[in-house]
Formats: sequence, structure tokens, C-alpha cells
Amino acid sequence: MIRQLPPWVDHKDNDIGDKINRRNVFVVAISKDDYMLVQNEYKSISDLRAMAKEFFDINNVGENLPEKEVQELPLLGAIQVNKTAIASLQNDRGTSYKIYLQAQHELAGAINELRNEFCMQKWGKKFDDCTEEQKDVVSNSVYKMAISEAEPKDVSKTKTKTK
Repeated sequence: MIRQLPPWVDHKDNDIGDKINRRNVFVVAISKDDYMLVQNEYKSISDLRAMAKEFFDINNVGENLPEKEVQELPLLGAIQVNKTAIASLQNDRGTSYKIYLQAQHELAGAINELRNEFCMQKWGKKFDDCTEEQKDVVSNSVYKMAISEAEPKDVSKTKTKTK
């Protein structure tokens, strides 16, 4: 299934509807030669999980990290969470299936680790051991699994790198 992000916006505006601010998007692009650009830097698959965790961690604040907002949540009260944070995974038409699946796995793994760490801190147990109500609030409000799979294109034309 192909999913696409709404158009980019570089400003905050109450009338933007479903548009997403660029700083809220963690961009991963994989070339036909399986080179990976993460936030416009060449990285290996082994770097991806740590970079994604740093980006999506609700405790991290910065200009290149997602906007934050305070929400009143069941079981948690008022808590600061990411505002519309999403991972955008884009591949070249020639990207190997193996690296593409590894990237998906690392992105999902980063969110799962953040969920586990959050649950351990709040309730002293891993995410899988939480009640359904606890899992629901964490997975739907604190650490959402938002991965957009952009339509394949020729990623390697944007930047090149020799082996």
C-alpha cells in the first residue's frame, strides 16, 4: 500500500488543515544502490534506530525536532507530546527489498523501544505487559507509529556517493 504525506509547510498556521510542518518529519531516503540518507546525511542501517529514537523522543526539544504540545491524557494527565511527528520512508525504484524492510524494522523498533521506556518509567512494566487502556494511550497519543511510505522515485539523482 502506498501512502503519501500532505504538502510541506515551513510555517505554523492555524488554517493549514492537514499540512505537516517539515520539522515534524523524519526523512529516510534509500537509493537504488542501497545508500541511505537520513535527514539529508548519509548513514548506515545501524544508525537508523538511534537517530529515530532521538527524533521521536518526547523529552527531546530543538529546532530540528518535532514541535511539542501539551495534551491532557487519560491515566497521564497533562503531558508534552510530539505534534504530528511522522517518519517518511522513501525508496528508489531499484532499492533492494532487504534494505527497505530493514529500514521499516528499525523505524518501528525505535518507536517500540520508546514505548517500552515510557511504560517502564510511568508504570514499572514493559509496553506489552501494560493494560489495554495503558497501551492505548501510549500508542495513540504519546508514541504513535506514524510511518509514511512515499511513492518510489529516483532518489539517487538528488545526491550521489561512491562506494
